Amino acid sequence: MRAWRQTSPASYASPSWAKRQPWVAHPLTWLLFSALFLMLVYPTTGLDQRLIAPYFDAAHQQFSLKHHWLLESILHNGLKYCLLVVALSTLLISLIGNLYAPYKAHQSRLLLVFVMMLTSTGLVALIKHNSMHGCPNDLIQYGGTLPYLQLFDALPLGTAMGKCFPGGHASGGFALMAFYIVFRDVEPKFSQAMLMLALSLGMVMGWAQMMRGEHFLSHTLWSGWLVWAICLACQRIWFLSRLSPNAVSKHSQQKAAKPIKSLESQ
Repeated sequence: MRAWRQTSPASYASPSWAKRQPWVAHPLTWLLFSALFLMLVYPTTGLDQRLIAPYFDAAHQQFSLKHHWLLESILHNGLKYCLLVVALSTLLISLIGNLYAPYKAHQSRLLLVFVMMLTSTGLVALIKHNSMHGCPNDLIQYGGTLPYLQLFDALPLGTAMGKCFPGGHASGGFALMAFYIVFRDVEPKFSQAMLMLALSLGMVMGWAQMMRGEHFLSHTLWSGWLVWAICLACQRIWFLSRLSPNAVSKHSQQKAAKPIKSLESQ
């Protein structure tokens, strides 16, 4: 592997590739529109129920693939431990990067990747643990005891919390987006490959859970959205923490001056 180029911390927040790819130049805009889609449009499609229906055995009132060896042992337990190894390996390399020249220049980047993976999956797990929404196999229409709740429905009095939203398992796959966010300005091909891997793996892991009756598709989509948002927040906090007070002030002044310059040019 060739040595990665070293760049300043500012590149974390304002990568040059944003000028060449305007569609990702404003991630907050895409976060907002995707959130509105998931909140307002997706629930009207009925996709959650339609996509999970083929895996539900109505005669026996159960998801017959719940304990299938491929879904449970490989796509659930196996991938979970593989991603744990990836995260810990990233942390280890960031700590001992001095011993291997190609990684030395990017110890801080690798540490940021680990922080993003840990924070995003941890927060998703925390939200899930405190969620009132139940898993499909816990719902009344699928042989369970809990009612089906829309995103903003109130929990009926005396009903237990479902603790199943968003999808915790899929968040591990989506967390690989951290590599894309951190390395996109210095290793575009590598970062794009990691983005495709993250999206593919997250969806595969989420779909496997759907086949087992553990999650709806919306749980997986919200998991991906949250990981994306949390990683971007970590990136911003990391960038600001590495700037001196004078640099922070200068960065803010430059942002404030941009609208003034554009008005003067009109």
